[in-house]
Amino acid sequence: MSRDAPLQPLLEAQAYVLSRVQALDAGLSRRAIEHRLATQQWQVVLPGVYLAAPGRPNRLQAQVAALLYAGGDAALDDVDACGLAGLAAVKPGNGLVFVVVPEGSAARSRGFVRVRRSRQPLTTLWATYQRRYLAPAGALVAMSRRIRSEETVLAAFSEAVQRRIVTLEQLVAAHPAGPPKCAAAAELALGDLGAGVRSAPEGTFRRLADGSLVLGEVLYNRRLQLPNGRIVVPDALAPEARLVHETNGRGPHQREDLFESMQERHDVMTTAGLILLHNSPRRLRRNGALAIAEFERCYLDNKGRGLPPGVTLLED
Repeated sequence: MSRDAPLQPLLEAQAYVLSRVQALDAGLSRRAIEHRLATQQWQVVLPGVYLAAPGRPNRLQAQVAALLYAGGDAALDDVDACGLAGLAAVKPGNGLVFVVVPEGSAARSRGFVRVRRSRQPLTTLWATYQRRYLAPAGALVAMSRRIRSEETVLAAFSEAVQRRIVTLEQLVAAHPAGPPKCAAAAELALGDLGAGVRSAPEGTFRRLADGSLVLGEVLYNRRLQLPNGRIVVPDALAPEARLVHETNGRGPHQREDLFESMQERHDVMTTAGLILLHNSPRRLRRNGALAIAEFERCYLDNKGRGLPPGVTLLED
């Protein structure tokens, strides 16, 4: 029988990670712990936290270790919490694990653990292996302060809203409660989502359109019913000029069937009398001034014509 048999339920419940306090509470002596470390049955991964297995800790084990190190009031934060909520727009990097603790906690960043303090009460959920994590809205806002990339933040916020992991209202409420510094990217992302934008390239186009001195109202991802009864959702629509802008990335349409679907959608809208312009995300980033100038020219040429007969703008 293994000498760690009494610990087996705890080890299995915590991915073979345990704290020194837990080992002592389970009946191990200090000498027994030191023997396991000296014979490399166990290894120290953080102060007072052990891995009862060989090799480097995997992501799961690192998360469990981070929580044991930071204390019982800690929760996984930032990209770690986003991942446990099922979000994939931002990937963990550099082997770091992010945790959040109440303001009065004694925990400090150490090794691969990055500790954030919060003055706000923590709203948390639980995942397998006893991993407590910050609710998605708060985790996304915390992530946005660290990442600060406008495109990445919008992509993460948009994924969460479209997959109904959070609502826009929850993100708006969590935003002022988040860390006070580096909030600009989140501000832009929330503005984009509130306007109907659903992707980073669409957000790039919206900022170009908002900076225009020529364009009137531009609507984003609004439903249109065509004369044949079909409902389409163009990326951007200037209804006063029956003008549509579509952002078509190579990746999302690379498959032949998706490319054909995009072409067919274009033809259906054109047949209904709408005017379509297309740009790739790369062109919007690199030649945005030219892209918006083309859109402005088409807008001026058709301003006042309104939507084509039989094309109806549906309620949101």
